[in-house]
Amino acid sequence: MTAMYQANTHWQDLPSTAFIVKVGLELDIFSNRAKKIQIIREGVSGTVLEKTVKGYPEQRALFCAVLGTASTNLSRLYKGQLDKRKSEDFLHLLGVLMAVTDLYDGDQALVAELLNTRIPALGDQRPIELLDTFEGRELVKEYLNKLCWGEFV
Repeated sequence: MTAMYQANTHWQDLPSTAFIVKVGLELDIFSNRAKKIQIIREGVSGTVLEKTVKGYPEQRALFCAVLGTASTNLSRLYKGQLDKRKSEDFLHLLGVLMAVTDLYDGDQALVAELLNTRIPALGDQRPIELLDTFEGRELVKEYLNKLCWGEFV
């Protein structure tokens, strides 16, 4: 579950909850830091990566950029476990994607629109252009949090 959601929404009802279960991650992956660190150290399974990429096919290039691999080689990562760095980057990106998904109640058209719209608060960049780096993902998360709480109109 992501940290960003409407105060009156139960976390079990968030779109990200169903997706997290569907790809094979534990429900508390984003709320339990100890569990997240354990999964990072063990390595995210290639099966989880594969299911996630299939769940976000329009973001395949982004997953490749974050994982440092060419699109033609991505399927090689589906076998075995991701290393610690790739696991951490993958989960960080997934957390941002889950936050956007929850913000728009799972409406993928709105998710795509937000990710591909130039945002003045982000230096007139599109969020999708920032998600390939840790700092960029943090900047987008800060923006989403402000958006969620009505700081931007």
